[in-house]
Amino acid sequence: MQLAINIIVTVIISPWFLLFMMSPMMFDAPGSENDKSHIISTMLLLCYPIGVFVLLKLFGWQYFGVNSTKLIIVSAVVIMLGFFMFGYVNILSNAMKGVANSGYSVANGKVYYDARPIDEADSQSFTLFEEDNNFHRAKYARDTRHLYYEGKKIEGVEDVEIERLGDRYNDYWKNNSQIIYDGEILKGARPEYFSIFNDYDSWSQSDNPDGCIVYHFGKALSTVDKSSFKVLNQFLAKDKDNIYERTTKILSEADAATFSLYGDDHAFGKDKDHVYYLSTKTPFVVEGADVASFKHLERGYAQDKDSVYHILQYQTVEKIQQADATTFETTRYDEKTKSEARDKNYYYYDGKIVGNR
Repeated sequence: MQLAINIIVTVIISPWFLLFMMSPMMFDAPGSENDKSHIISTMLLLCYPIGVFVLLKLFGWQYFGVNSTKLIIVSAVVIMLGFFMFGYVNILSNAMKGVANSGYSVANGKVYYDARPIDEADSQSFTLFEEDNNFHRAKYARDTRHLYYEGKKIEGVEDVEIERLGDRYNDYWKNNSQIIYDGEILKGARPEYFSIFNDYDSWSQSDNPDGCIVYHFGKALSTVDKSSFKVLNQFLAKDKDNIYERTTKILSEADAATFSLYGDDHAFGKDKDHVYYLSTKTPFVVEGADVASFKHLERGYAQDKDSVYHILQYQTVEKIQQADATTFETTRYDEKTKSEARDKNYYYYDGKIVGNR
């Protein structure tokens, strides 16, 4: 009988350590860290070894000869130490006091963000600028004197009344005289001349009478040519003289006026003379590639009318010397041939020949 009890109790309490280590994942759901009932139920679940040893005591049983009372005390101490180490005591304490562990809250005459007090905030006039719900918590808030972003006062704001520009998924806001992005005032941006590029909200511009300023994620580019400026994707743009990756000029050797991307695949670009690989820190020319016939294939391969290429670890593009471009094709991974591509002569995997056809 005692052996069976020992085995059963061991099986029951063995997963406890792993459960405790994984317990922060129980708060992955938006807003769960502010839900008192969820916090309490999670903590009670983690206390289950105490309940197991209480049952042993009620039935007068022992566990490997150890008195059940001692086991109750030891498990309670270990669990409490775990609650302190993982911050659950503070989380529960905040929730009981009405202080949100995540996001803004007002409790007992003070304003908090992520349970940290915002000392300069006025609780009587404190207001959020967007609905604070379980999926999109508010970032901006104000009182009569200051504007706040993620709990920090934004310096230099001339008017604390702001409104969002565009849809709810971007972070551009404005007041009467300023544009605010990601909690910072965009230098040189004026609301009456400001716009976000269609389809690519990482790019924006303030087309001021004294000069157009282009921004990428709120960072200003050096002077651009307004008449020829064109956004290519979320990270690339160009004008007649330069190609930009974010705010950095790249491919100084390329002809910016004729530069474009290959369809929807933004790993490669081209100008009138060359093909360029773009998915590295320093983009480069794909030597010998034919601009007109070049195309990017699946599984890291590319080809033109004469050659087949393979992207190696997103760092370089190598020509596969033996490949026949006219018959080359990518395939699903084939377990029998251990390949992912083929031509009339060979099977290929990771840019290398793995067998004859």
